Amino acid sequence: MLAAVVLFTFVLIALGWRVTGGRWLSVDSPSMGEAAPVGTLVLTRPTHLDQLRQGDIISFTPTGGGPVHTHRVERITLGQVFTKGDINGAEDPRPVAEEQLVGKAVARWWGLAWLVKSLPILIPGSALVWLATRWTGSRWRTPLRLVGYPLVVCAAIVVLRPLVNASLLTTLGQEDSVRATVVSTGLLPIRVQTPDDVFADLRSGQVSDLVSHAADAKGQVSLSVDAHMSWLWWTVCFALCSIPLAASVYLGLRANRGPVT
Repeated sequence: MLAAVVLFTFVLIALGWRVTGGRWLSVDSPSMGEAAPVGTLVLTRPTHLDQLRQGDIISFTPTGGGPVHTHRVERITLGQVFTKGDINGAEDPRPVAEEQLVGKAVARWWGLAWLVKSLPILIPGSALVWLATRWTGSRWRTPLRLVGYPLVVCAAIVVLRPLVNASLLTTLGQEDSVRATVVSTGLLPIRVQTPDDVFADLRSGQVSDLVSHAADAKGQVSLSVDAHMSWLWWTVCFALCSIPLAASVYLGLRANRGPVT
């Protein structure tokens, strides 16, 4: 019941935002670096080119169509607005026209776009678990749901891979080495490492250069990506994973509690 109320409230807020001209946009490329990592949910409000200032983050449709870009205003020259991704090496090729402008970013919610993307898996999966356990005996219903719901969450994580990931931006061959530029595109802190033990520890959206002497015959370097978290991160992850176990223990103690005399 509580989940239904929360979902209904979220839908009402989303519809209200959209009706008043706002947009909810997902960041799907790493071009904005740490300012808006992959998986960030960007909220925009309508605006006009003459209201923009250097440094503003805006969303716009690129010339020729395609997915909406979210980039920063790099400069304004003679009334023309030029944009650039924070980690991109050059400005976008053309200025933004008024009809291309979607809006100005007023909020950036880290990681929330992953949750929105997972809803097509979480909602039907949770509904399936609920229906499959509805007619089971009361003794087994709760334990099965405590197993089923986390499995649905795991399925969404496996499909979307939001936790640990990285993208290779560029590789540059030198005389006896290769320089690889990588960016973290997952939620958790990671370590990216080459076969000759050159590594970089990255936060979500952070970029680093790795200079390796272990390139293959084609001049490519294989990279390994693993979670590399502080004790605080591990504590949070452990606490989240322990929720089903804690709920099972609580419900078991509650069921076995004798009558109060």
